[in-house]
This record gives sequence, structure tokens and C-alpha cells, in this order.
Amino acid sequence: MAQLPRRPYLREAVIGERRAVQAFLEGEELSHGAVEIELRESPATTDPRSGRPLAVPSVAVLWIAERPMAVRLRTVVAISRFPPEPRLGTLLEGESLAAGYAVERMPEAGLWRLFSHPPRPRLANGT
Repeated sequence: MAQLPRRPYLREAVIGERRAVQAFLEGEELSHGAVEIELRESPATTDPRSGRPLAVPSVAVLWIAERPMAVRLRTVVAISRFPPEPRLGTLLEGESLAAGYAVERMPEAGLWRLFSHPPRPRLANGT
């Protein structure tokens, strides 16, 4: 009886993908092969009504070989419509929905626009 060859690379790839998705959702930096999670910090701003400083949340960007695949801002995850790694995109979408994030599919150019401008802070009354 012939034995099937072991495929440790497949198991390691799946473990690496899960680790990358977890780091992305938790807002942690990670670099593993072609996958990189980058956090882009934004400078604090001031509430114009009260003069109090407001923190601006960081933006998490999931890169695959110098192409953005996903961007997370607050409770929204934007994923490329045609991700460079489709299996990772599917895993990220499922885990994001399970964690309570809203998921939006958009063209890659939209992802570049999302993280090129710092997010606006939320004011206390939601405006």
C-alpha cells in the first residue's frame, strides 16, 4: 500500500494564515513571508467644540507581497474583491464576520485610498 506524501507546507501555510488573520483583527504587527500586517498610527486631533484631545484609531493594513489585501478601521474590514491570496481572503472574511466586524468588498484602488488618508475621529455625539 502506497503512502501519501506528507505535506507539512500545507499545514504550516494554514497555521500562518490563521495567525495573520488573528494579528490583523487584534491590531498587532506581523511579518511572515509575503504576509505583513502594518499598523498606521494617526496623530491625535482636537475636538473643535471643547478643545479636548481626541485619539484617532490606528489603521491595520494586511499586505501580500506589496499589495494591500485588507484594511481594518474601527469595526469595519475592507477586503479586496480580487485578493492576491483568495483562500486567505475567504478566511479573513469569515473570521471578521464571526468577530462582529462589518465586511466590505472593494477594488484594490479603494484600499489604497482608505489608508492613504488618516481616519477622522468620532465625536461624542456620533457626528
